[in-house]
Amino acid sequence: MNRLLLINLLALFLTVACSKPPANIVRPQTGMKSAMYNPGTTKMHPAYMVYHNSDNSSILMVKIFPSELLFSDANAEQKMMARLSIRFQLNEVKEQGTTTMADSGSYRYTIYKENADKKFFTRIPLKTETGKLYELRISATDKIRNEENISFLMVNKTTVYSQQNFLITEAAQNIPVFEPFIVGNNPFKFEHRIDTFSLVYISYYGSDPPLPRPSFSLAREREFMNKPDSLWILKYNKNTRYQLGYEGIYVIRFDTTLTEGLTVLNFGDDYPRIKKVKQMVDPIAYLSSSAEYEKIKNADNLKLAVDKFWAGLANNKLDQARELIRIYYNRAYFANYYFTSFKPGWKTDRGMIYLIYGPPQAVSRLAGTEKWIYYTNNFNTSLNFTFVYTPSPYTNQNYVLQRSESFETFWRQAIDTWRSGRIFMFE
Repeated sequence: MNRLLLINLLALFLTVACSKPPANIVRPQTGMKSAMYNPGTTKMHPAYMVYHNSDNSSILMVKIFPSELLFSDANAEQKMMARLSIRFQLNEVKEQGTTTMADSGSYRYTIYKENADKKFFTRIPLKTETGKLYELRISATDKIRNEENISFLMVNKTTVYSQQNFLITEAAQNIPVFEPFIVGNNPFKFEHRIDTFSLVYISYYGSDPPLPRPSFSLAREREFMNKPDSLWILKYNKNTRYQLGYEGIYVIRFDTTLTEGLTVLNFGDDYPRIKKVKQMVDPIAYLSSSAEYEKIKNADNLKLAVDKFWAGLANNKLDQARELIRIYYNRAYFANYYFTSFKPGWKTDRGMIYLIYGPPQAVSRLAGTEKWIYYTNNFNTSLNFTFVYTPSPYTNQNYVLQRSESFETFWRQAIDTWRSGRIFMFE
């Protein structure tokens, strides 16, 4: 068992794509993007966030990594440059799942390599109105490489106290924080567009969020965050520097009667990566019985317990155990990267499906509803999961799986495949 060295090898594989691209996939229908949530299919990984700066406008903030763009000197200036195009379409979400276009635009940028920083930031104005809900489609294109990356954001302006009414920035560099989490106790600042508040109330929740129910379970969701573990009352000033001293969930509000506010997460120094033994234990819950999981979780030697679990699935074959670990924890990492809400990404509904089944072969979006489609290679069988955007006071990333008892056969098949020492991929 000591020869396995499985945990020490984990970091080596985290940069590898979590699944090979599906073979022989048909051309996606309109609105379907097979590259979504599959990081190995694109070199660009832009980040976006929305801030409501007034009653009738918002700002789309964009972060691009110039190192992911193709630079060329085949231009009139004969200088190494990249050309970036960003297009957006903002649709108001109406009742019964319909939309109407509220705003659109296209922007072009030239980035000179000699002046390029590690990160490129830009701000794009959006026409929005208080009280409305929108879906934002963003297309970023590397014009020289001719590669397009498509993303979707829900723009929730139904109240003035929801997450997107706050702007959170890194304290040191005063640049926007695009992720819903702070790495460790790095200092940050935040502000609200209504700058008349004198006090801020910070609720802390230290308990681990529960696992989502399996895709076939119709039982009620376990309630969470009913009562904070701690509450701090501080004077509010947008220039105050804050640090999160404990791992957990923090909800910042201007009034104790409000449910909505700014949710800031501290899931550890490594998040969204999976590096420590303890971080490797938790996702095992999907593949193990309750008794197995509790035994691993309470083991005196966690590393040995984790090694035994994966080696047991692989029938003590070292290479096979390594491959199981590589794929499974890569999927957990990318679930954290894509789907973090007020829970770790792998604990969300989308993260659960992503971890067990892998990236979807196709994704369809409409009015806050996201459909994931998996195909077998011969297209004799397909499996569709539908996630519906559900407003939450704690996150703008709350997508709820439409569960069905008909999913049980596929779920059992996937879990049995993993437990027999094989990586499950819908092929």
